[in-house]
Amino acid sequence: MYKLTHYQKKEEAELSEPKGQDKLTQEALSNWYVRLLANGITYFDATEVIPKVGSWDDWCRLWIERGDFRLAGAEEMARSGRRQSAAEGFVRAALAYHFAQFVYNEDPALKQEAQDKKVAAYQRALPDLLPPGERIEVPYESGNLPGILRIPAGLSKAPCVILISGLDSTKEEFHTLEAIVHSRGLATFAFDGPAQGERMDLPIEPAYEKPVSAVMDVLCKDARLDAERIGALGVSLGGHYAPRALAYEKRLKAAVGVTGFYDLDEHWKTIPALTRKGLCHAFGGVSEAEGAERAKTLSLRGHLKGLDRPLFIIHGELDRLCPVDQGHKIVEEAGPLAELKVYPEGVHVCNNVPFLWRPLAADWLADKLT
Repeated sequence: MYKLTHYQKKEEAELSEPKGQDKLTQEALSNWYVRLLANGITYFDATEVIPKVGSWDDWCRLWIERGDFRLAGAEEMARSGRRQSAAEGFVRAALAYHFAQFVYNEDPALKQEAQDKKVAAYQRALPDLLPPGERIEVPYESGNLPGILRIPAGLSKAPCVILISGLDSTKEEFHTLEAIVHSRGLATFAFDGPAQGERMDLPIEPAYEKPVSAVMDVLCKDARLDAERIGALGVSLGGHYAPRALAYEKRLKAAVGVTGFYDLDEHWKTIPALTRKGLCHAFGGVSEAEGAERAKTLSLRGHLKGLDRPLFIIHGELDRLCPVDQGHKIVEEAGPLAELKVYPEGVHVCNNVPFLWRPLAADWLADKLT
């Protein structure tokens, strides 16, 4: 069996628990280093960029620079006629831009630059992805919610999984997860809801069934999809949104929630500082005191009773952002059609064991939707 050398173990520990960096950077890496790797940042890029981050103020700029570098490489592949390789390169660039701006709110202009570059790079990849992606804008209130539909080849009236982002994740971050879902014969629709990605201008919507219902209105009219076989999968804050949407949007057949909380107010004071700052920003740029009050609106208490369609909750025993008791409470209230899987070694979103939970979730959805 392959084992890490002493040097490799030491290097990995120093990257995820860095020394000599400011508190916010150390917090970001201790909580989210594995998330970067699970969602498509190469180990090489992580080991090149992270040691250069002296303070949190450096984070966004350095990852934008890495995105620019990866974008230039993708453009060179495109000029050489290597379309699929170029698409893969554009995805790598988009993910670097994405992680430049995630949980980063110190410089709004710089964050917006990273956001815009991420969207543009990923858009360039869409036609040559396998399966290809199509941008669809869902009418919502006075504007729209942008999303990406991908349908595996050979499917007629395809079942579809709506992918619901977390607080600081966006539709583009689902790229590595989508491949596993597609391999089970399921289409995907990843979108930016209120306070997410391209719709950061909107505040958090506790009644998340509203944006999900808007998405369903569009997907159910698409002749390529089977309106009777649409489910949802949400991660982190999306793991809270998905059960809520299932409870109220009766057209959803099933849902998976991954490490979402039952009641944010119960753990507001213990969540990491960057997450609290991000929530306050997403609530509409409020103070932390006001954020604590708004947190009380993000609760599933009383919303899941009598749930009549299947719900699968996945959680990690070592989750420091959303304690595992939150998963137990969701399943307890939802009743007999709800299942819970806890990974003893799992951290937040079980990002350290994506090879375990992602196939399980995809298999479960395939079973319920096909």
